[in-house]
Amino acid sequence: MNNSIKVLVLIFIALLSSCSSDDESHQSNTNKGFLKIGSQTVELSQGYLENYGIRGNAYNIDFSLRSKSISATEDGAVVYFELFSSLQNNLAKGDYNYGGFSEATAYTFTKWGQSLLGTNINTGKGALSVTNGISIRPTAGTFKVVENGEKYKVSFTGKGTASVYKDGVIISTQNDVAFSMNYEGDVKKSVGNTFTSTAKNANSNLIVKDHSVIFN
Repeated sequence: MNNSIKVLVLIFIALLSSCSSDDESHQSNTNKGFLKIGSQTVELSQGYLENYGIRGNAYNIDFSLRSKSISATEDGAVVYFELFSSLQNNLAKGDYNYGGFSEATAYTFTKWGQSLLGTNINTGKGALSVTNGISIRPTAGTFKVVENGEKYKVSFTGKGTASVYKDGVIISTQNDVAFSMNYEGDVKKSVGNTFTSTAKNANSNLIVKDHSVIFN
């Protein structure tokens, strides 16, 4: 009798372990998206939302995405947008268009966004860099938020100023380069952190943001 009970317990544990593994596998596969710059495309696997608090009549919300791998041996991708939302802790549903940071108008994104595609993507103090690849900053387009609940569904189609890097050095820059992204899945939320500004101008309102959350 005791041996029969032990066998049943072992079978039950094995079934639970199998189900847990299946759930984890399913969860990791629910996040899907891509970044496309020109003819190059890399899949995206994780989203991040950082709340930098109220500014003017809107909330400064940063939205970032990254590929599963960011290394020196294969192409990876990081997407970063700085936006202003009418909601305190989420990006409100709707279309966001290009706008200024000083105006802080809801349903806008700023020029400080940056998307990178290539090898060896890193973060420095308030900056993102790619050793070999492309870094592009948005100058026009539409950032769409379709879902903002437990799962986010967002997209961007537009143009930007793209710089091509080789061995960490800019070798060319081009305006009005088309790029797009799409993402549907989980988003990790946090309160945004800023570095202390080292600007000599005491009147400067430059906010230097910490992008380390994307790499942790």
